[in-house]
Amino acid sequence: MDTIPTSLPAVTVDLAFLHLVVSQVCHDLVSPIGAVNNGVELIEELGANPDSEAFSLIAQSGQAAAAKLQCFRLAWGRAGSSSDTRLADVRQVLTDYFAGETRVDLQWTADPIADGLDYAPGALQLLLNAVLAIAQTLTRGGRVTVTLEPTDSGAPFLVEAAGQNLRVPETLPDLLAGRGRLTLDHRSVAACFASILGRALGVPLAVTQPSPDVVKLAGRLPILSFP
Repeated sequence: MDTIPTSLPAVTVDLAFLHLVVSQVCHDLVSPIGAVNNGVELIEELGANPDSEAFSLIAQSGQAAAAKLQCFRLAWGRAGSSSDTRLADVRQVLTDYFAGETRVDLQWTADPIADGLDYAPGALQLLLNAVLAIAQTLTRGGRVTVTLEPTDSGAPFLVEAAGQNLRVPETLPDLLAGRGRLTLDHRSVAACFASILGRALGVPLAVTQPSPDVVKLAGRLPILSFP
């Protein structure tokens, strides 16, 4: 009797293929999620008076689902790797994403210079994944701060998470640096994707923990031009 393997063998998958898979999933889900939000708006327009608590829960859930879907579309789909994606787009989808995560406060001040730059394809997708990866360390909530300091040679960025009882995996530095084959779980998807994009773009990523309640991830986004 043949032995049935209990797990799939390791394979190499093209990054463009992964982008297409996520894009297809998001495409298939956006219509039913959008229908929930449209249904809520229609009920409001008709002047119906549903139970306030239940109605509020439906509305909040629909909005949160749509925000998460849009964030995942840019983080892991083909749209996020396009040069048409702007920094303001990334900031907005993350703002909407964390709006549904009451335990996390995103602090990211708009900068006209940084917003106006043309970033290399995939650079902003790298930044988005870096933010999601660092936010995963906030097991009990806290603050995520994003800063960029553009120069004519690139846009150094710093993503900082501050909160009590941070969960920083010991393997995170190696994972971000692309060293070795590590066991992944759902909490490390964004960090792994950031690592893949960093290697593809030639962007080293460094994670530090200056105190028990603070962890930082730094890198430099490649840009196409500087004003």
